[in-house]
Amino acid sequence: MEPLFQAGSILMKVNTLQGKKMVESGLQSGDFTLSQSWPSCVPQLDDLETLQQKVDGVQRELENFKEEALKAIHYLENAFCEMNGVLVQQEEQAARVRQRLREEEDRGIVRNKVLTFLLPREKQLREHCKRLEDLLLRRGR
Repeated sequence: MEPLFQAGSILMKVNTLQGKKMVESGLQSGDFTLSQSWPSCVPQLDDLETLQQKVDGVQRELENFKEEALKAIHYLENAFCEMNGVLVQQEEQAARVRQRLREEEDRGIVRNKVLTFLLPREKQLREHCKRLEDLLLRRGR
């Protein structure tokens, strides 16, 4: 494919092989006039207008794409901020729940210690009450 070069606002298709031959022959002969084939390299005016319209269309599409991409980026930024806020709330709530669990565990430990202390005492008291009842029943007879 032949490269396109822009000179000002005019796009030109350059046949590099033909240009190279022209330069080489011009350098050898000292003649730098344009050859007869040069006009075939210059695009027609209709082609230039069509090409310019296509370029304008591509530029509009590019601008539209940029606008849509920016909108999408802003939407994603907003969504990220909202998600980040929700995440912070969830982390705070999780911290509160962990704190309550620790408090409940502490209370459970205290309850277990109290029960561990009281259960043997209760057993001793029941046994003592049973002996006292037996003594009273024997005396009552």
